[in-house]
Amino acid sequence: MKSSGRIAVAVAVFLLVGTTARAAGVDFKDPRRALGREDDIKVDAQMLQETVSAGSPISVTYQIENLSNAPIAIADKIADATFDPDSQTITVSIGAEIPTGTAMPHLTTIAPGQTRAFHIGASAQVLVPNSKSPWAHVPRFVQITVNVLRDLKPFAKLIAQQTQSAAAPPLPNDLFDTWVASVLSVELNVLPVRWSDERHGVSAEMRRSGF
Repeated sequence: MKSSGRIAVAVAVFLLVGTTARAAGVDFKDPRRALGREDDIKVDAQMLQETVSAGSPISVTYQIENLSNAPIAIADKIADATFDPDSQTITVSIGAEIPTGTAMPHLTTIAPGQTRAFHIGASAQVLVPNSKSPWAHVPRFVQITVNVLRDLKPFAKLIAQQTQSAAAPPLPNDLFDTWVASVLSVELNVLPVRWSDERHGVSAEMRRSGF
């Protein structure tokens, strides 16, 4: 069997036997729903809270629809959150981890025409002045970014290994640049949030009102 044929078989087998922790789909009527699309990858997401506070996780349900003619994958167990005080925005990045030559992140594949839903949470480190100033730069928005792996051919054998062992296979150093080049980032529209300062029992709206 030619190398390309073995790769195709490996990907097909993984698509058939691979499993993932599924979440309920996104509620399209929820005002906390966000949408993004890049090329033929569509992402819908829904925040599960309207208020955030220091140290509290941001819970997100998201679903990816693969409208392309080839399988894609996402590191569905990886998420981080960062806060930019200038824009007052928390960015939640899903599947953004770049392997550093050690273990490959767990990948869940999404076949052509398939939609898969997931749930994940992340906490951002938010440092705000210890005061009730209405001008404090507290979070007012959340932006969700979902990163998917477009070209699975170079990683087919490693993906197949994930179904055979609980240990994550190492990613060879020569595939690092290939991984980076294969990642597509889908940015969703920004969602407004309320900030709750538990130290003073006030929200960002109350601060701006002078309470």
